[in-house]
Amino acid sequence: MPALLLLAGALAIGGYLFYNFKNYDPSVFPYSKQQAQAMLDNARTTLPRRDGGGQIQIWSVGPSARGVALKMQYASWAPVLKCEAVVTAIAPEKTRVVPDCSSGPASDSAMTRTQEELQTPMFEEHILATLNKRAFDRSRADRKEVGTVFKNLGAMQREAVERASEAKRMEAQFGR
Repeated sequence: MPALLLLAGALAIGGYLFYNFKNYDPSVFPYSKQQAQAMLDNARTTLPRRDGGGQIQIWSVGPSARGVALKMQYASWAPVLKCEAVVTAIAPEKTRVVPDCSSGPASDSAMTRTQEELQTPMFEEHILATLNKRAFDRSRADRKEVGTVFKNLGAMQREAVERASEAKRMEAQFGR
């Protein structure tokens, strides 16, 4: 009988943990919309570049229509990248925050689409680190970047082959 009770207890605890793990959403935070926006608005991330040539900076430029506008620069001479932290209240003290770095309608080009998607992990990690009150973890952003590349690899390869074929066809047609 004690073994049966132990087994039932283990199954109940396991079921509870499985349910919580299955329904876990890392983009939901225990803050009101205003609190989340204020935290992101005041946050600034500065990281050393891997090549030693300066710093990567991520910062807020203030409120936006859907949340908080963010910017990132890989070096002082690099272009400034833009993203928006979309802040959505889902309960009085529960907010979902996700990055939206799209620059308009999705591109037909797999290479362009991948390049745009590669901006998101750094902004996402900035949001997660800020709202979870922890240090920025570059390895998390790196893993997501690798996942993005592998997800789009087949389409990028097909596009590269098509471009190479088109270039050869044009070279043959116009005789360089």
